[in-house]
Amino acid sequence: MTEKPYRIARPARLAALLLGFVLLAALVACAVHGWRTLTQALDGRRARAQEEQVSSFSLKEQMVLEQTHARVRGWSSIVQAQEVWLGAGRGRLYAQVFSAVEGDEDAPWALVLHGGLGTDHTQVQDVACVLSLHGYRVLTPDLYAHGRSEGETASLGIPDAQDVRAWIEWIELEDEGARIVLFGQDEGGVAALLAAADGLPASARAIATDSAYVSVRAHAQTLLDESATDALGRALFGAAYRLMYGVSLEEGEVAAKIAGLSCPLLVLHGTGDTQVLAWQGEDIAAAAGAHAQLLLIEGASHGAGRYLEPDVYYDALLAFYEDALR
Repeated sequence: MTEKPYRIARPARLAALLLGFVLLAALVACAVHGWRTLTQALDGRRARAQEEQVSSFSLKEQMVLEQTHARVRGWSSIVQAQEVWLGAGRGRLYAQVFSAVEGDEDAPWALVLHGGLGTDHTQVQDVACVLSLHGYRVLTPDLYAHGRSEGETASLGIPDAQDVRAWIEWIELEDEGARIVLFGQDEGGVAALLAAADGLPASARAIATDSAYVSVRAHAQTLLDESATDALGRALFGAAYRLMYGVSLEEGEVAAKIAGLSCPLLVLHGTGDTQVLAWQGEDIAAAAGAHAQLLLIEGASHGAGRYLEPDVYYDALLAFYEDALR
């Protein structure tokens, strides 16, 4: 009499187990589809970024850019780069280090982070040049999956926050009394802000961002829309992101994360930016609160404020850093 329920229960258990495997397989298939969708969108944006990086600039921006390139070449002939590799959890990361012109042993450090898809540390070489000429030691990394750093797919900034902290630790090992300022464009700015939201050491004195976006989720959605992604892929990209990077897109809601930020912040943004609209810079500054400053460069396109109005841009940046270090 006791065996009959057991015989009835066994098929039910097998059916439940089979259903569980089917659901698991369906979830994996959905996640893989989302992963492929997101990867294709990022690859497509990378290709477009490489094509549009300069073509979207105004004539004045392109003229100043050419002058900037000449200045950087002259600086590079004087200040030789030191190559650095950092072992991070996701893979090896590459960076270059530049000394301060007329070097001071107590010179502050600048951690300068480039932008998003299709770029590497050379995108912000002009910022490194200016800071080096003004007495900063400068570290310019390649973000994960950019340039010479390892990795297959860019993460749009959330996991990069861990790498920002790792590079700060590297600087502190090099210089026990380091005073550090941060600069980040686009994805690099998002990474710096998210790192600050989770807490930076006292050596990190100030952050400046250029063309940073206010939400990783919304930015990724824009990339998916640009790629004419199918509806299922768009619906699944959040799960795909978690599968790829082990973090939720909710961790990339920049405005919510930096509310009441205690670290001094300078937000730079061009009003002519069509990739990341200027209201996002305004929202970042508003969310950070009393310690934030906002500088809008009228008419500047994405990341091009320093080419349209170089004096305004760098005067504000250098004065901001000097105040923070003082």
